[in-house]
Amino acid sequence: MSNGLQGRVAVVTGGAGGIGKASVLSLVKHGAKVAVVELEIKSALSVVDEVERIGGEAIAIKADVADEASVESMAKTVLKAFGRIDVLYNNAAALGFEMQQSDGAVADMDVNTWDKAMAVNVRGPMLCAKHVIPTMISQKSGNIINASSGMGAQGEVTRSAYAASKAAVMMLTKSIATQYGHAGIRSNAIQIGYLPPPPGSKKTTPKQVSEILDAHHLIPYALTAEKIADVVLFLASDQSSALTGSTVIADGGFSAHTPSMNEINAFVRSIGQNSI
Repeated sequence: MSNGLQGRVAVVTGGAGGIGKASVLSLVKHGAKVAVVELEIKSALSVVDEVERIGGEAIAIKADVADEASVESMAKTVLKAFGRIDVLYNNAAALGFEMQQSDGAVADMDVNTWDKAMAVNVRGPMLCAKHVIPTMISQKSGNIINASSGMGAQGEVTRSAYAASKAAVMMLTKSIATQYGHAGIRSNAIQIGYLPPPPGSKKTTPKQVSEILDAHHLIPYALTAEKIADVVLFLASDQSSALTGSTVIADGGFSAHTPSMNEINAFVRSIGQNSI
């Protein structure tokens, strides 16, 4: 294990699966103690077992990030267990199959879907930050990382509630950085790109859609939860000490090029030239 985060305590919401779990394991491997926060305690306990098998230290906490009393209790539990909070990674989001099915275009929006997206994806990070910031101020140091999405930066034909919530997260990140930077607290967001659903996930993507999305990546390999966890680790470490109020784009180059790139390349090839 690396000791780059030795003595530090991290809180990871939505820490039992996907990017959350990968981030927990990465932080632990680099010396941090981690609180795995989940709606379902069983899934959090499973991750804690995995952490302990690799010689790390973690605790499982059941909490609903959209509920202030639950978040306040979570923060107190972490302090009681570890005595400090150095890193908060707001990873939890309303991403379930039902949310994907009901989150569509604005004229078709189900208000309950909109409200749930805002409650979990925006109020959740705000509440978690609200209840760890006082501890970070007292420590004169702290690091808040918020999971955002490319959907929060670019228009999409669907997922209107999710997109709006992730745009709000990027501005929340800037507000925290501006308000608490002089207290020693850094705040950054990660604009996460398309990751193929893991095997067995209900969040299936049609093959044709996956191929279209993959064709817009500028890297010759798929994005994985572990690759995003590497970005979380970087932002959690002192190696990113020059960054605050920033949104780090971790999308394999998806947003780096013009929307017409693939069509232009296809046209160039059609007239007998190499792609640009």
